Amino acid sequence: MSADYLLQVFSLTGKTAILTGATGGLGTSLALALAKAGASIVSIEIPDDPNSDTLKKTISEEAGSSVRSFTCDLARTADLRACYASIWEAGIIPDILVNCAGVVRRNACEDATDDDLDLLISVNMKATYASCQEFGRKLLELNRPGKIINIASVTAFQANKFTSVYAATKGAVVQMTKAFSNEWASKGIQVNCISPGYMITPMTAVYAKDEAINSSLMSRVPAGRWGIPTDLEPAVLFLASPANTFTTGTSVTVDGGYCGK
Repeated sequence: MSADYLLQVFSLTGKTAILTGATGGLGTSLALALAKAGASIVSIEIPDDPNSDTLKKTISEEAGSSVRSFTCDLARTADLRACYASIWEAGIIPDILVNCAGVVRRNACEDATDDDLDLLISVNMKATYASCQEFGRKLLELNRPGKIINIASVTAFQANKFTSVYAATKGAVVQMTKAFSNEWASKGIQVNCISPGYMITPMTAVYAKDEAINSSLMSRVPAGRWGIPTDLEPAVLFLASPANTFTTGTSVTVDGGYCGK
């Protein structure tokens, strides 16, 4: 297998990748990896996202390309669907979708509130489902193959303490990935997910700094460390690239051995 062949099958030149959550800790790393491989980046963001300019600067300086941004309230599926309509009206042709937007709340099962349920279900589950729908519908309309990559979590398989709502929504992401794949694989649309372990991001840094939480979590990770966003890049590049010809309906777990312990 030649180096030229490997470069070709992992190249995303000429492809367009749409991402939710690209302005977040994991999302920016994934967007940058796709951009470096040659993909054009389209970012679905919340209005006045404080990290939007950082994403654009990162992609420009490190990948030499630009980002097209569209905004909506991801907690409202009607807003998200309208956002996709704007994307299609702009003439964007889809190839790759990465659903990375997500929120987390830590609390005991008995303390989870209706607001916690509404927010996490709306962003982590409903927005992911609606995003897959809108992207997939366009591919079907165009009779075009494509790749969908959902970001789940190891909590979908091993729910830790104080993450009951989050774990429930991420379990749903794993199952919807399988369901979409079952219906669309014959159409050339591959649907997979990546389930990260405990990753250091702005959202999780507070837990890494908490001695009790950090000690509890790391005692269950054979690799003995928190993951970093770049640990996910090889997985997303494989799933999004022409190298992936037959993998669909599965979850790639990147967790330092957490689920295998």
